[in-house]
Amino acid sequence: MPLKALAIPLPITPEVIQSHPAPQFYAIYGRKFPTTDSQWATQNFEEFYSSDCKTILPNSKILTDGQAGWDFFRRLYSTFPKVERELRSGILVSDDEVEGKYEIHVEFVTKLHTAEKGVVELPQSFVYVLGKADEGKGTLGLQIRELRNYYDLRTLEEALGEKL
Repeated sequence: MPLKALAIPLPITPEVIQSHPAPQFYAIYGRKFPTTDSQWATQNFEEFYSSDCKTILPNSKILTDGQAGWDFFRRLYSTFPKVERELRSGILVSDDEVEGKYEIHVEFVTKLHTAEKGVVELPQSFVYVLGKADEGKGTLGLQIRELRNYYDLRTLEEALGEKL
């Protein structure tokens, strides 16, 4: 299984995004990821997540469908009046023998704006497994089939004021 890894150079340029379907998908996902309640209410999860998308949370809990993962992120991020992300690194992994399946590994510092604590900086890493979209769904023929989440739960729970 000959894997290829491509470090995504920062800052991300239009040339990098246009060079491959996975960064194109991820750029659209990043632009459209909701940041307000009204955006959450109108954005269809299946534009990006498959109906059977498996989401693995930092506490090892597994959400077994795309709607559950989307609802988790909606509940999590809509708690904060403002959420900003600073991309620190990105790697695209593809397999020459499996057409249309890609992994995107990204690392962020996410800034969660809170009323009581000000800005809480949360280091986060994600592994997105992209694959062929379900018929009539997705973006650019792709959807997230699995999403692995890695971040400091204690920092997140302190910002939220509750345990996950």
